Amino acid sequence: MRTTNFAFSVLFLATGYSIIDNNNQFGVLAFSPNTQKSSLPSKKFYQDGESSQFTAFSKETQGQPLANNLPSQSASPDPFETWGKMRLGLGSGPGSNPNGVFWVGGGALYEVYSGKTLAIFEGFDIGKGVQLADNHIRQLSRKIFWFRDPESGEIMTQYDGKPVNPIVYDSQMIDYHKGSDGSITYSVEASLRLLKDALPKMKITSHMAGPQQMMINIPVFLDIPMPKQDNKAGGESRYQAWEFYDYNVDPTFPADRPPTAVWCRQGSVPPFNMDSKAVLRFSGYRVETYEELPERMRMEVERAYPHFQGPPKDTDEAIFQANGRR
Repeated sequence: MRTTNFAFSVLFLATGYSIIDNNNQFGVLAFSPNTQKSSLPSKKFYQDGESSQFTAFSKETQGQPLANNLPSQSASPDPFETWGKMRLGLGSGPGSNPNGVFWVGGGALYEVYSGKTLAIFEGFDIGKGVQLADNHIRQLSRKIFWFRDPESGEIMTQYDGKPVNPIVYDSQMIDYHKGSDGSITYSVEASLRLLKDALPKMKITSHMAGPQQMMINIPVFLDIPMPKQDNKAGGESRYQAWEFYDYNVDPTFPADRPPTAVWCRQGSVPPFNMDSKAVLRFSGYRVETYEELPERMRMEVERAYPHFQGPPKDTDEAIFQANGRR
């Protein structure tokens, strides 16, 4: 069953066209590698001041001090190479994964201004990269996110009498190009929504914060016509939202410090809000295998979305599934 809400953007998974310039049990278990029986997340877990949802990684890697793996002060990581390896596992050596990588995490959906928690929001993205040329890589990915009750942690099926569905993108294909000046542009070549050239051209900034952390900030602004089948009121209607993504990565890709992503968004989230005033917050990080996802997510995948155990196998499959077929 196809269940997708509006034009839920996403450079988590990027969907636009942009440029990159040079004491709570859930705090321990919610998004740690899956080594214990899964528990359902609650509103309390995501409130400020709770324990981190990330694994408490050691500062030692196989007995060797982390400092031994730092790049030299003169090293200048290539943002294009780092982005491809971080986001998709491209390349060779630490950080690479030819089978693709998962980005998993969660947060909450809030009522704007009051801050009322409407739902817990969690899910993952699975993507891999294809090197088409030295300055051209292709992302083949899919993503799925669920809304859970903020008190019980169970997957929501209705809100105020209206059905609640997970956000499902069976496939996306995004191309990245490195310009002669070092900038990176990207465009959506295939997706559930026809967003290619529909979003404003924005800049994505990247810079080093010391020798072992690259910070990448990605703004996305949406102001696009609503498809007629989604416009129940009739007449002209537009879908409007803004989003910001912040990735952090050590370009040496130490095993004990995975890349992270933080994302916030304001816009409509049916059926919770239809006037572009719902707020979503998400924090996540990268894992290498499907087995590292929380058990509750794997249970849902194996029950209803088995193809989400891996990325699209090639361009043909990505295009086929992006058009609503499996």
